[in-house]
Amino acid sequence: MDINNSLVSRFYSQIILEDFSIQDQENLLKKEITIIGCGGLGSPVSIYLAASGVGRINLVDPDVVEIRNLHRQVFFQEEDIGEFKVDVLKDHIERLNSHCKVNTFKSKSWEINFNEYSSEMIFDCSDNFRTKYSLNEACVNNNVPFCNASVSDSDGQIALFANKVDSHCCYNCLFPENGDIDANDCAEAGVLGPTVSLVASLQALIGLKYLLNKFNDTETIFRVSSKKISIEKNKILSNSSCRLNKL
Repeated sequence: MDINNSLVSRFYSQIILEDFSIQDQENLLKKEITIIGCGGLGSPVSIYLAASGVGRINLVDPDVVEIRNLHRQVFFQEEDIGEFKVDVLKDHIERLNSHCKVNTFKSKSWEINFNEYSSEMIFDCSDNFRTKYSLNEACVNNNVPFCNASVSDSDGQIALFANKVDSHCCYNCLFPENGDIDANDCAEAGVLGPTVSLVASLQALIGLKYLLNKFNDTETIFRVSSKKISIEKNKILSNSSCRLNKL
């Protein structure tokens, strides 16, 4: 089947959108992205991006599915308990969209050479600060766009840092390293399942728009409250004292 006909048949509802096109769909097929953390955020982000037509996805997570995950990590089932999350998601994605190629890494992100999973965008779906800071530094140093998200209690936040060569504004500018970077947000504060899905959907949408050059709100933090059912956004300013700022 001609690739255009195949894309139109599968992604018709996207392609007919006013700000979308067959060329956009073809471009998505050529994109490679990496998702760090395949739990409550990473699992829906990976599924939505694969379903939208992203051509290659790298999944990084050392964890196996546990029963305590299931209230918010809804792409896993009871029968998956004990299985590696990346393996379960890889199987799900490849059955959903056979044109999406999936690579898996059963390691913590800082234990892998960044070049092994570096791609056109890194999606930080982790639940700990050590991962977030190490990913941010690697993305800044390699000028890779960094789409970060986190959830705690009934609140979430998303920010996309473009990490361009001629400017500096990063996660460390927003949240300078201090305190216990090994703290785990979800484990310590708890989290409501639908809040995670809401934030994950927004993170996938923001990343998708950026991949297609349709997103202008980089270096902006989106704060989501499921308690108030609200989204607020604020511009993030570069921090001249940020240790990663080489300009």
